[in-house]
Amino acid sequence: MTQGCVRAWALEEQKVSTGELRTRHQRALFRRDFDTPFRRTVGDAGDKIRDLKWGEKLELLDWPSVNEWTQVSIGRQEGFVRTSHLVEVAFVNKGSARNTYTAKLTLENGEKRDLLWGDYVNVIARGSGECKVRARGSMGTLATSRLMSEPLLEVYFIDVGQGDGVLVRTPDGCHILIDGGLPRSNQLTGKNAADFVDWKFFFDYGDYKIDMEAMIASHSDYDHYGGLWDLVREDDTEEDPELDTLQVNIDAFYHPGLSRWEERDPNPFPHKDDLGPNDDGWFVRLLDNRADADASIVNNAAEELGGDWKNFIADIIECNPAVTVNRLGVRKELLSDGGVLPDMSFNTGDCRIRVLAPVTEDRNGVPALKDLGDTGKNTNGHSICLRLDYDRARILLTGDLNKKSMDWLMESYGDRIAAFKCDVVKACHHGSHDISYRFLEQIEAGATIVSSGDNEGFAHPRPEIVAASATTGHREVDRKKDKLLTPLIYMTEIERSTSVGEITHIAFNKYPIEVDETVDGALFTQPFSEISDVAFPTAADRKEEKNAASKSEAGKIRKKAVKTEKDRLKPIAEASGRKKTRASYHYREVRGPFSIQYGNKSVWRSRVMTRVHYGLVNVRTDGKKIVCATLRETGKGWTVHEFDARFQSI
Repeated sequence: MTQGCVRAWALEEQKVSTGELRTRHQRALFRRDFDTPFRRTVGDAGDKIRDLKWGEKLELLDWPSVNEWTQVSIGRQEGFVRTSHLVEVAFVNKGSARNTYTAKLTLENGEKRDLLWGDYVNVIARGSGECKVRARGSMGTLATSRLMSEPLLEVYFIDVGQGDGVLVRTPDGCHILIDGGLPRSNQLTGKNAADFVDWKFFFDYGDYKIDMEAMIASHSDYDHYGGLWDLVREDDTEEDPELDTLQVNIDAFYHPGLSRWEERDPNPFPHKDDLGPNDDGWFVRLLDNRADADASIVNNAAEELGGDWKNFIADIIECNPAVTVNRLGVRKELLSDGGVLPDMSFNTGDCRIRVLAPVTEDRNGVPALKDLGDTGKNTNGHSICLRLDYDRARILLTGDLNKKSMDWLMESYGDRIAAFKCDVVKACHHGSHDISYRFLEQIEAGATIVSSGDNEGFAHPRPEIVAASATTGHREVDRKKDKLLTPLIYMTEIERSTSVGEITHIAFNKYPIEVDETVDGALFTQPFSEISDVAFPTAADRKEEKNAASKSEAGKIRKKAVKTEKDRLKPIAEASGRKKTRASYHYREVRGPFSIQYGNKSVWRSRVMTRVHYGLVNVRTDGKKIVCATLRETGKGWTVHEFDARFQSI
């Protein structure tokens, strides 16, 4: 049977073209409020079983359909739904020859874009040679031969600047977000994992809400949970919301236990730093389940979480009242006794998620975490560490492990330390030099992903760590082609690129000079004679030119737009020159994780960042082949590396 879901793309596009849906927010509201009847028999007068909402999953029984109504099944019920309100859910297959791992999507305007192996596709209409589809937020056509029904394991290493951000999509469609970077307000780029997740659900999947089976804070440092907080905190800007999606649903929240606590009565054990009671080198108050979280976010509670960490936990619960809260970790006693490593506590189908760290030790009947030094050493060192197992593939996510914690893990695991071997690893702590070389030798990864992009002053990744990741990585060489396959080293900061352009002039419309009087004009940042003609068309002019029926028509539109705007602005430029009109802009600059500075600068001869291409690293696998792919700096096409998974199936 063919998998499908409710998506009325033709109706949405029609409302966009007529101006009924002008903004993303309006499109999200349309999707939320949309419903279509599920009827026992064909036709508008057929007996209605119930209404289906946007995004509901079903099975298509007579697809591809050329009829107005398509027969579907939902659970044990069969009936009919209007065909124009349905799509087939498919994925891009591997392909062959020159098009291995990528496929051409031809947009409605003739432009071509490359899709990647495993990309999610809504099939609107199937043809023998081509299908009408929607993929990555765009409508177009795709060769029918490039579709498959089997999804992959996808892991997205998100460029969050300062911090970590990883989104996992399991083959059965579970979504797990691990860390999110600093909040947007503290990011150099103004973006974090919340923005990518929002894009993924709103544009790529075409939904109006974010549904997450799990959200994980690897530890309680702001550069890891701040971006998660942006997803769950209340958004007061209804007219221009931060997220395009309307709601965020999280089934479960996971944390490492070690938390920030308000210091109360020091008995029976004194508090250390802000991490709670410390019993002779062991932290003995670990945050636990939902009931413990509920009690710990109450103001002036006997055991109260502290600072932003408390507010973050409180907002998760307020945003999702039914969310479960769970502590992740491994008991050292289990490792010593040869027990099975724990799995995450929800079903992810054939993909298993092993919990490898933090490691606790029993302390008078209470699970405790070893004191590794100062606050940073402890919060980083006791990060959650997970291993994703899918068929022969292993992907290791390490948080911010450091040398002391690596030594502790090697001591705790003993001869079981091979549990950390993997095909792909997220490098510890953004490429910090505070690592154990012996521990990296145990990992022996084929590909290492460094979440770099820290604010100035950290200099991550350190050169010795880049070298260590290479020298300890799994080496595989294609001798026939004389080509190194692994190890591979990726850095999200290197994959990020920006474009910088000169400001020519700043146009304004309806600038108020009195309460009931406005003026149109421009501020010039260069001499008028130096400004190229191509700088003058307005945004509306450029849109009209882009939609022109032919190149000659586009040329006429541009020529007219340039003349109109130059004639309008030249007298203003001449008057500005006589009066020596100048302007300055005032700016806000992120200088460090928690350092924001303000300044001002003349707009004359100023530059502006015109584009940011984020350094996302895509890792995808069918359990046998592993692909690491990054988007090229042009924003078109992919750089793809592939290698074999090398572990035994479980």
